[in-house]
Parts: sequence; structure tokens; C-alpha cells
Amino acid sequence: MPIPAEHPVLTDGVVTLRAPRPDDVQGQVERHLEDPQRGFGEDDARRWIGYGITEAWKTGERLVFVIEYQGRYAGTAALKPDSDGNARLHYGLSSWARGAGVMSRAVRLLLEFGFTTCGFHVVHWWARVGNWPSRRVAWATGFRLGEMIPALAEEGGRRVDAWTGWIGPTDPRKPRRPWFETPVLESPRLRLRAWREDEIERIAVARTNRATAHFLPFIPQPFTAEDARFWLKDLAEQAAAGRRFNWCLADAETDLGLGNITLFNIYRDAVRDAELGYWAHPDAQGRGVMTEAIERVARWYFAPETEGGLAGRKLLIRTAATNTAARRVAEKTGFHHAGTERAAFRLDTHLDDKVTYERLSSDPLPSRPAKEGAHQNDQPA
Repeated sequence: MPIPAEHPVLTDGVVTLRAPRPDDVQGQVERHLEDPQRGFGEDDARRWIGYGITEAWKTGERLVFVIEYQGRYAGTAALKPDSDGNARLHYGLSSWARGAGVMSRAVRLLLEFGFTTCGFHVVHWWARVGNWPSRRVAWATGFRLGEMIPALAEEGGRRVDAWTGWIGPTDPRKPRRPWFETPVLESPRLRLRAWREDEIERIAVARTNRATAHFLPFIPQPFTAEDARFWLKDLAEQAAAGRRFNWCLADAETDLGLGNITLFNIYRDAVRDAELGYWAHPDAQGRGVMTEAIERVARWYFAPETEGGLAGRKLLIRTAATNTAARRVAEKTGFHHAGTERAAFRLDTHLDDKVTYERLSSDPLPSRPAKEGAHQNDQPA
């Protein structure tokens, strides 16, 4: 289908995509002032609004729309056609309009225009790794996220790695999987929250120890600051892919990180089961921290969705048969020994038996409050 000679007006009743107007100049300037490294000034904005967008449309080089929200300029969204009948998606939003779903609405309008009016076969997207707002929009509008491509693009004079994605004309314009937002959970002594970048050294120390090396041999030893940074990035990737929840167990008074709990292998179809893994900082061992934390996570996991939980059915803990500390934590938090698989858990020196513990939503709560369960426990599971 031919590209229209002039900008159509696209709207969903909240967001409007339209041609540029002279009164958009100030909004364009303000948006680029938010990113001073781009060096985009008022003269550049006037040329882009008054001439550049229109000329790019006429030549078919780039189909750019101004995004209007609440009656004012909010950013731009564009499709860049290629010689194969496809297009690449570009977008940028002013800070004042962020957080209200404006860009997701704009992208859905643009995709409908691109597929229905222009007849594009596929629309591609990429963003620099770490540009989470851009990735969030791609996720929200139904893009199939592909591989991370090293050094795909140049930004600020250097090559950068990029996330990639694509969408077709018949694909739904909504998320394909959940994006997990780790909830903050409180218990008498703990605040379960996300890890922060300023806790790199504490993570490295916690994951560098003899028990970790023995029971979790896939974790590098020593666990360096660079390993910790990679681990934090992977946590964000896993959450964005709807695969894992992860909590730092922080002291409720000091906010000092004491350990970690991961909820993974989450099945959210007809049967809702998941698995727990955990480790503690040496400072926290012997204080019952992990039993208190696991009990809090379990209560959230089994809680109905109407109460902010996951409405889970079963929780599993799997560990080495000789990991008596991890097994003690499972037993103190109401998990039942469900079975043993021989020679199925790899340690640093040999194959150990693997024990599985499970707890159902219908199981009674542990007979003793988790905070009373102090013991020399809390080793890796």
C-alpha cells in the first residue's frame, strides 16, 4: 500500500499522532534539553519541526508523527521504512508525559497505521542495553523480544550492545508474558526488597565462601564485584522476562542486606507451582533470618491475587541431601520432605543425592513462628 502524501491524524481518544506545528518547537527543545549530550538546540528544533519532519515524510525516508497528549507536544514516534517492505520503530517522550502509558498508546496507533495503511510486513525495534523505558514500551505493545546483539549500534561515539525485537501485523498489541515487579515484603525483623547497585561489595562477600563453593559449584569463586554486577543485570533481565522474583533480605532497622531469596520455575497456567532458592551473608547465619524470610515469601506467594499475592498452589525447595543447614530451614518453615533422587545434585567434588521439599497452600502454618527459629542454618539451597 502507498504511504499517504500527507500526515493523517491518528487518535485513540487520549493520545493523538499528527503532523508538526510551529508551536511544537518549544516542546521539542525542552525534550532534547533533558539529554544535553545530544546537543540539540532551538535552531535544530525549529528546522526539525518546520522542515525536517515534512521532508523526511515526502521522501519516504522516515514517517514521523508528533505525539500530542493533554493538548500539548509530548514527543515523537516514527517508522523508518526499509527496502524489504519492513520498518524500524523509533520513539521519544518528554519527561512530563512519562508514566501514564502515553508512549504505549502512541506505538499501538503507529503500528496500526504501519501495517494497515502502509502495508509493512514486519516492524523492528532495538534499544541500547540498559534503556529499560524503551524496552518496557516494546514489551507492553506486544513485540517479540529477540537476542541481545553485541555492538549493534553507535551511541555517543562508541559501539553499544542492543536489545532487539519485532512484531507482525496479526500479533496482539499487548504483553506476551508478565513483567515481574518484586514487591516489598515486611516481617518483624526484615524488609524484603530489591538489591541495589551500591550493595555490590556485600553481594560479592556473601557469595564468596566455602559452603557456596561446595553446594553451588556453578557460582564463580571468588565471586568478584564484576560477577555481582553481572548478577544484578541478570536479575533485571529475568524479572522483565517474567521468569523470577528476587529479594534482598534487609535488616528492618539498618537496611543492611543479610541474604537473598529467589522464586523461580514459576508455572502460571492451570497449576501454579514455583521453587525457592536462598543464601545468607555470613553476618546473618545463626539468627533465623532465612526462616523468617521464607515464611514471609510463602505467605505472599499463597495469598489470593485480590490480596496482592500470586495465588500459588505449591512451593518447592530442592537441595543436596548433605546440606543439613538448608534442609533445616525448609523443615522449620513448614515444608515436607517429598522425595530423594539419588546421585542427582552436583557438588564441587561429586554427585550428591537431591532432596525435594514441598509446601502446599492448604498446609497448616509452621507450629513455631519463623522468628523463633534461630539456628546455625541459612546456607545455600
